[in-house]
Parts: sequence; C-alpha cells; structure tokens
Amino acid sequence: MFMISSQPTDGFSTSKTFLQRYSHSIIKHIVILFTLFLSISSLSAKEVRQEAKLVEVPALRQSVTDIPNILTKNEHQRLTRQLEKLRSEYKVQMAVLIVPTIGSDSVETFSSRVFAEWKLGSQQLNDGILFLVAHDDHKMRITIGSGLTKQLPDSKVANILSKDAKPAFKEGDYYEGIRTSIDSIGVLIKNAGQEKTPQGVSNIAGDNDNILDNVSSGEDFSAPLILWLLGMVILPLAVFRTGGWFKRFLKCASTVAVITFVLSLVGVFPALPLGYYLLIFFLPVILVLIVLFFGASLVGGLFKRFFGGSGSASPVSSSDIFVENAELSDNKDIFTGGGGKSDNKGASDSW
Repeated sequence: MFMISSQPTDGFSTSKTFLQRYSHSIIKHIVILFTLFLSISSLSAKEVRQEAKLVEVPALRQSVTDIPNILTKNEHQRLTRQLEKLRSEYKVQMAVLIVPTIGSDSVETFSSRVFAEWKLGSQQLNDGILFLVAHDDHKMRITIGSGLTKQLPDSKVANILSKDAKPAFKEGDYYEGIRTSIDSIGVLIKNAGQEKTPQGVSNIAGDNDNILDNVSSGEDFSAPLILWLLGMVILPLAVFRTGGWFKRFLKCASTVAVITFVLSLVGVFPALPLGYYLLIFFLPVILVLIVLFFGASLVGGLFKRFFGGSGSASPVSSSDIFVENAELSDNKDIFTGGGGKSDNKGASDSW
C-alpha cells in the first residue's frame, strides 16, 4: 500500500520539475531575444538619427547666405558690398555662409562639402574663399582655395578667426566679426601682392632710367625728331622718287636711321635708345593706319546716312534704356561659383 501511494507522488514531482525547467528555458530565450531586439532597435535608431543630422548644402544664390537670419537687412547689404569690393580690387571670390547647425559633420567636413558644391573662385586660379559660421554649434571656419594658400596660410587665417571673429561672436555681434575678418583677408592679399613684385619689372625699370631721363629733358630728342621729319618729307620728293610707296618708305626710313646713328656716334646727337630707331620705321605705318581707320569710319557713316534709310531704324526710348539697365542690375545680383576648388586648407575655431 505504501508503494501504491508513493508512485503518484514521484510522478507528480518529476513533471513539476520538468515544467519548471522548461519555463525557465523559455523565459531565458525570451530575455535573450528581447535584448537582441533592443540592441538592433537602438542601432537602427542611431543610424536614423545620424542620417537625419546630415545637413544639406544650401544653394548658392548670393555672396552672403544667412539661413538663421541673424543679420539685419542693412548688415547683409553692407557685407555684400564689402565682398564685391574685395572681388573687384583683388580678383578673389569670397562667400559667407551662416547656418544654424552643421549636423553630424565636423566643421572641416561640412565646409569642404560646401566648397566642392559651390566651386568658389575661377577654375584657372582657384581663388575662392568660404567663411562658414555654424550659429547654434558655435563653430566657424575659413576655407581657402588652392590658389590662395601662399597669400593666406593656415596660421594667418587662424589668427584672423581668433582676433577678429571670435571676440565679436562671443558678444553676439556677428556682423562686426565677419566684417573685420573680411578686411583682414583683404589686407593679407594686398600685402602678399606687394611682396611678390616681379624682379624683371624692377630690372627693366633700372635699365630704362637713362631713357626716361632723356625723355623728361625734352631737348635731347628735338634735333633727331627734326631730322626725322625732314628726312621723311624731303627724301621721297627729292631723292627716292621712283618705285612703289612701300619701297620708297623703307629707303627713307633706313637712310634717316643710318644718318641718326652716325651723328650720335660722332657726338652731334646724344645716345639714343633702340625705341627711337623702331619709331622711325613704325610711326609712319601707325599714322597711315589711323588715317585709314578714321577715313573708313567717315565713309561708312556717310553711306549709312544717305543710303541706309531712316525707316528701318527705330529710336531708342528712355523706357528701353531703363529696362536694359534693370536687366543688367538683375544680372549683377547673380552670384555663382567659377569652377574653383580647395585642398581644404584654412583654419577652424569655436566661441
């Protein structure tokens, strides 16, 4: 009887133990699967956030692009005029870009993306400059085109950011920081242009000092000029009266040049530069071409006046001029890159 009563008790205990182990195994697998699901979800969410933080490069339409509108209209116009002056005086194309944030990019990466898309500067000189300001990130960078790295080395660009832009940005005066930075860039380009004056120019100037002195005196050239005038008038009439006009001209010019050279050797005339002898040959040709040009213009004007007809041409009204000037003004506002590139040289800073 003891055996009969003990059998169901052992079977029940065995099944209970099996159920407990099975339930623990299920719970363990569920926990593992849930953990994997959370890990995958967090990675996916992180990737989505990173993709969402990739800020697109705005289109280039003007030299000053202010996305968060931190500049007033007057400040925007002043900076635009300042950049136009920089371009007209030093032949460089500079643009200012102000964005709220650069997203997941570093300031160097985002600036490189902008420069590559905007293509600031000319394709031949690569003389573009980009001033990037990330307002909410408190980061800034000046990227220099590959053709301006000698005039604007990284160390001097970093000095501009730290001394001109950074103090003003800390005070919230973004216009002043950008304005003074542009001025400093212009000074560096100007000084670099003065330092690299070609040596050949100074040598040529030194070689021609005596020539300039002779020209300034005036009296040294009076006698040779008189001889030239008399020779070019008298010789064709009295000596070289046969042959074509071009052959007669060469004979006269050669004779005058030889006589002048001999007189300068014996001391009658001062030492004359080579340009004077070239003038003997080319000045008559230039005078003839000028006369022919004005003669052709005069004949063409008379022909149009008498035979061109007055009904075909319509007078230009003041309204047409106004429209044309307006179109030119609109085209002036168009700001596009010229195909320049950058090696990502420049400097970055924060405030």
